Amino acid sequence: MKKYFLIILLCGVNAYAKPVNFEKLYQSWGADITKADTKKARTMWTQEFVAGRSCASCHTNNLKRYGAHIKTKKKIKPLSVKVNPKRLASIRKINKWLKRNCKFTYKRECSPQEKMNFIEFIKQN
Repeated sequence: MKKYFLIILLCGVNAYAKPVNFEKLYQSWGADITKADTKKARTMWTQEFVAGRSCASCHTNNLKRYGAHIKTKKKIKPLSVKVNPKRLASIRKINKWLKRNCKFTYKRECSPQEKMNFIEFIKQN
C-alpha cells in the first residue's frame, strides 16, 4: 500500500512541475536577453565547424521529425515542443544537452548568447 502511494506521489511531482522561466535561465548564463537571434541559430544549425558535424546532422533540418545520432545511430525524439512537449521542460536537461551537444558538434561549449539563440530557435519550430 505504501509503495502505491509513493508511486502516485512521484508521478504527481512531475505532472505539476513548474514551467521553465527562460528569462531567468538566460540571465543565469549571462546572456543578453534583449538580443536573441534565431537567424544566427538557424545558420549555426547547419554549419559544420567540425567536418561532417552540425546540429542538423543528428536532429535534421525539420525539428518536428525524429533524428538519429550520426555515430551511434540512436533515435532522437523531435526537438520541437509543438510535437514533443517534454522538450525544454527541465533546466537540468537543457543545460546537460546544450553542454554535451555543443562540445560534440563544435568542439567547445557554446556561449551564453549561442545557447539562448538555439533555445529561441527551437521554441519557434
